[in-house]
Amino acid sequence: MAYMLSANMDMKLPEYQLEAAISKIFASEAAWAVADEGIQILGGMGYMQETGVEKVLRDLRIFRIFEGTNDILRLFVALSGIEHAGEQLKNLQKIVMNPLGKTDTILKEFGMRAKRKVGIPSGESLDGIVHPDLDESAELITKAVDLFGEAVESLLLKYGTEVTDKQFPLKCVADAAIDIYAMTVVLSRASRALSLGNPTAEHEKLLCKTWCHEAYQRVRVSLQEVKSSKWDQAFDNMKLISNAVVQNKGVVATHPLGF
Repeated sequence: MAYMLSANMDMKLPEYQLEAAISKIFASEAAWAVADEGIQILGGMGYMQETGVEKVLRDLRIFRIFEGTNDILRLFVALSGIEHAGEQLKNLQKIVMNPLGKTDTILKEFGMRAKRKVGIPSGESLDGIVHPDLDESAELITKAVDLFGEAVESLLLKYGTEVTDKQFPLKCVADAAIDIYAMTVVLSRASRALSLGNPTAEHEKLLCKTWCHEAYQRVRVSLQEVKSSKWDQAFDNMKLISNAVVQNKGVVATHPLGF
């Protein structure tokens, strides 16, 4: 992610804020997860100063707060994607309202949306772009992108401009976007390693396939939550619970032993 972002900046691309936000979120949370797992593997010794891991964990904690909290950056990531989708829908609406000479565009757009609705791939492909050994991982990315587009459009059609206040669904959208970007970056690196015949290419291919498989499953779950009426109710329940705790200035439920 860091090299991809740096390359974009070196090439003087006008927009790289989104990639920077995703990279910061991903790196800070991945580092925390790895350090935490390291302590868990070491058991009780992992908690002791002698191993040095506990200091790493303490030092890492601030990175999810500094340079923009990850919570705010997630909203930025989600709303950036939704803003782009909103512009696309507005353009399509204009074409539909004045369709003269643009029938092919209308049919193509509605055809793609209909395919995504029923789970049929929209036709986008990375064939010929990535190394053939990674075609399966590339297909997972295109599927994830289709799911992402359909979920974001569903949110826009459901909430309209009020979508900016729907923080729970927006977090799901952001998590999916982060995973999809990570899949793309990993695929790019592994594909390059295979094409160049690097000594670690086979290992990188293994990493890529494993990551893309796991990430795709997370994307599916995140985007299913966005469109699920049951999750809508769960989100509403969370708001009621948090409001009750704030109003009560503490835990609302009574202690089981009556304390």
